[in-house]
Amino acid sequence: MRIDTNGQGYLINRDRDVIKELKEVGVDKISVSLNAHDGETYNQICRPTFDDAFESVLDFIEKAKDMFKVEVTAVALPEVDISKIEEIAKKMNVQFRAREYIQGFW
Repeated sequence: MRIDTNGQGYLINRDRDVIKELKEVGVDKISVSLNAHDGETYNQICRPTFDDAFESVLDFIEKAKDMFKVEVTAVALPEVDISKIEEIAKKMNVQFRAREYIQGFW
């Protein structure tokens, strides 16, 4: 079973072991929408509730990859450097997939 997430599980559920709970319910693949190559761009695009969201998403990916097959995704928005996001995924040793930007949809 795969889930799609923004990777902010530990920010939203600070007192829970989100990764462990996902494993216990049968999740075996996680797709994380990173959507930015740095914290500033992430905050502009995603407008997270939490100040440290970008770093927390990266931490979530690091923790998740030990228990799941992880794929990082990003929408190819004009202000996003897709190659840098792909490089982040590569350094983290997880799969990467760019999603097409559709004008007027985002």
